[in-house]
Amino acid sequence: MNASDIKLSVTQQTNLGDGYLQFKLNESSTAVFLVNLIQEVVVLSNDLITQVPNISELFLGLMNWHNRAIWVVDLPRILGLESYYQLRQCNIIVIRHKAEAIGLMVPEVKGTVRFNSDNIQSASERVASNVLPYLEGCLWHGNELNLVLDIEAILESLFLQEK
Repeated sequence: MNASDIKLSVTQQTNLGDGYLQFKLNESSTAVFLVNLIQEVVVLSNDLITQVPNISELFLGLMNWHNRAIWVVDLPRILGLESYYQLRQCNIIVIRHKAEAIGLMVPEVKGTVRFNSDNIQSASERVASNVLPYLEGCLWHGNELNLVLDIEAILESLFLQEK
C-alpha cells in the first residue's frame, strides 16, 4: 500500500450549537445564559453571604469570590418571580460585566445544553410582560421552554442601579 491508496475520510461536523447554562428560576420556569458569559457557578451556604443594610431587597449581600467582594443579587426577584433565597444553600452564577463581577442567585442549576441560536423565538406570547425586557427570546429543549435571558439588560436595569 502506498500513500495514493489511502483515502481520507472527511466528515462534516454538524453545528452542535452554542453552549448554554440551564437553570431554574422557579418550579415552572427554566432559563439559560450563554456559557461564554459565565465565569463560574458556585454553591454557597447562605451564611457566607454578608447582608448589607439599606440597599435594595434585590441585593442579597456580598460574597467572597477569589479574594474579592462581589454583589449577589436575587435573579428570580429581579424578574418579578418568587424568591428562593430561604434555601440553606444558594446556587450563584458569577458573571463578569465590563470590569465588574456579580453573582446571580438562582434556585437550581441544571447543567449545560447546546442550542442553535438561530432557533431563538419570540417570547412575547409565552411570558409575563415584566420579564420581557430581560429576554432575548425562548428556545424549546424537548418539551421544556427555556427563557434566553439577556445579561446586559438584567445588569443595566434600573433595579441594579439602586445599590
